[in-house]
Amino acid sequence: MRDPVAEFMTYNRPFVSRGPELLRLKVARMAASPFGFFRGTFHLFARDVLDRTNEALPALATGGADLDLVGDIHSENYGTFKAADGKVHYDVNDFDETTRGRFTFDVARLATSLFLAAGEESLGFGPSVSVLVAFLQTYAAEVLHLVKRGGAGLDATEGSPSGSRAVDELVSQMAAARRPPFIEKLTAYDGKHRHFVRGRQYYNLPADQEVQARRLLEDYRKRPGSPTGSDDYYAVEDMAGRVAGIGSMGRFRYAVLLAGKGTAEARNVILEFKESLPSAYDTCRQRETGAAALAGRAERVIAVQRRSQAASSAFLGVALDGGLSFQAREIGPSAERIDFNKLRGAAGVAEVATVQARILARIHARSVAGAVGPTNPLAELEDADVFCQRLLAFALAYADLAVRDYHLFIGRRAEIEDTASWAGTVAAGP
Repeated sequence: MRDPVAEFMTYNRPFVSRGPELLRLKVARMAASPFGFFRGTFHLFARDVLDRTNEALPALATGGADLDLVGDIHSENYGTFKAADGKVHYDVNDFDETTRGRFTFDVARLATSLFLAAGEESLGFGPSVSVLVAFLQTYAAEVLHLVKRGGAGLDATEGSPSGSRAVDELVSQMAAARRPPFIEKLTAYDGKHRHFVRGRQYYNLPADQEVQARRLLEDYRKRPGSPTGSDDYYAVEDMAGRVAGIGSMGRFRYAVLLAGKGTAEARNVILEFKESLPSAYDTCRQRETGAAALAGRAERVIAVQRRSQAASSAFLGVALDGGLSFQAREIGPSAERIDFNKLRGAAGVAEVATVQARILARIHARSVAGAVGPTNPLAELEDADVFCQRLLAFALAYADLAVRDYHLFIGRRAEIEDTASWAGTVAAGP
């Protein structure tokens, strides 16, 4: 019998011994809303799709060529960042769960997330459905256009209007952001060195994890493509654990504060090293979970990210430590997400949804270009109206299931937070 709480415990059991307090924080963030719960349970979504949990799910089960997918894509996995071309871009910026499968998997997950996010804004059922219809119709038209006629697809960047006022305003604001105020907000300066201000986002690392973070930095610097810099530039001012997101909480995640172009002037650089693990979708399918796949996972994630984005950060890279691989990126002043709470009703949400649809279409069109074999990789789109109808049915059905799971989750929250009763004994060290 399907039990979402048991599934949550099974998936998160390996992470508990690394820090029960992080697991409790993850539970708190998931308990805040159905959308938060959905963000934290990609593993449950993957299992449900494979098990065809409800009547709408067979819409994702048709045959066809597998494509590179984002995997855990939702409306808050889009954001701004400064790329190697010197411009700020709005794009998908989290590929932790990248996998291979039918493109409908990504579309269905993003559509469900948009409906749940719209629900948090109290838009009402009708306006929320209209957001989904706009998203699905835009995606279908855009991906077909790009596959049949070519083109680079949407690049939401400076000086290039996206079609969403909220996205364009965010890009402009982040283009104007400056490093010193950003660094000063996160750090304290004692006249000689800077260190992260400990609190809700940064915390002290155990000694063995701090040593691992230093090894990762050394490995990152040696790799081709990593930004060049002197020893003074890469001098470590501080290291800390970093708390961010929901779904990835529990992974080793290190923030390294570098001297950069000047500590006194707050021109430091923050690098993040995040543990790369197999996609939950692959784990459920019992593939890509061996030692070799684990060691090469970060390379796989970063390769898909670079191929998918319109432009990528110069700091995007990989670091290895033993059998573990880590994704590296900069935590910079230009990084931000759309605040759905500030959007102007259903029209504002729909504008953002259509931008996200066009970006996902660009990602899938690029993946189609690398599809192998004679099978039509977009067979489900032969009738775009039927495609939209089926994906709409899926999103509404799964959103309903997620809400019911959410209420079960918060009803058993005390049991879940009593980690000692279900965690067992799991090795914790790096």
